[in-house]
Amino acid sequence: MWAYVVRKFLLTIPILLGIVFLTFVLFKYIAADPAVAYAGKLKSPEEIEAIRHKLELDKPRWINIHEACAQQSFWPVFNSQFFDALRFHYPQSIRYQESVWRLFARKAPVSLAIQFPVFIIELGLQLAIALYVASHRGRPADYLATILAVLGMSIPALSIYMAAQWFFGACLRWFPVAGWDTGFYALHFMALPILVSVIMGLGGGTRFYRTIVLEEINADYVRTARAKGVQRREVLLTHVLRNVMIPVVTNTIVALPLLFTGALLLERLFQIPGFGALLVDAIGDQDQPVVMALVTVTSIIYCLALVATDVCYAIVDPRVSLK
Repeated sequence: MWAYVVRKFLLTIPILLGIVFLTFVLFKYIAADPAVAYAGKLKSPEEIEAIRHKLELDKPRWINIHEACAQQSFWPVFNSQFFDALRFHYPQSIRYQESVWRLFARKAPVSLAIQFPVFIIELGLQLAIALYVASHRGRPADYLATILAVLGMSIPALSIYMAAQWFFGACLRWFPVAGWDTGFYALHFMALPILVSVIMGLGGGTRFYRTIVLEEINADYVRTARAKGVQRREVLLTHVLRNVMIPVVTNTIVALPLLFTGALLLERLFQIPGFGALLVDAIGDQDQPVVMALVTVTSIIYCLALVATDVCYAIVDPRVSLK
């Protein structure tokens, strides 16, 4: 298995290089000059050039032939913006005036504090509801769950966020409408975003898991177990749940990058200073170092999640072999 994992990691390297290359080309040749955007319209060309030097934008984009020739050495060739991106060295954030990685270290725990509880609660509720309604197919509980799931998937997220802020925050005053705090006091601000995110995520996940559970319930081994007198709960939890773990693992692992990147609209609307709000602000401010680093980090997390998916297949299903 370890040989397979190493091979998969090696195969992801060209993918990551391609992502870094495309991101670099898009930002360097299509996007506006970040030095001009940072300086403003009233700055002189000398001041703009000083800003470009501060942001390390005066380096050659691809290779540094002149410095290599001046020093008569091969290594200065790599002193360029592209090779800086390949080794994940980015200029300081234009808006925050600090290292991109230090900025991420402050924002990542905030997004995780919201997304990790949502991820755990959603997964547990989705599987529990799917198992229950699938085992009661054609009954009122099944129809009610299906209607509520479709309804939850159909309503726009912005409408649900604003309705929750108005009802729970403005009318009932149970939670703050928006904002953030540090330490223990952050729990008061986390409750409403977590509640709304869980409610929104139940619809799609419940319908998906209900479908795969129904396929297993109608299988021959389930009918045989029921004919032998095995209780319904034991069949569901021991046999059915174990055999639906492949699609569950796929759906779960692919969603893991969202734990780190956060939810753009949620964090923006609830004024949560996480990765999602950071990306929205960086795009609006043309903060290219932050956007490039966020794209790269998200790509790395997603590639690692795909590798983890294959490994988890072999763990949850002995029939799967990694070769």
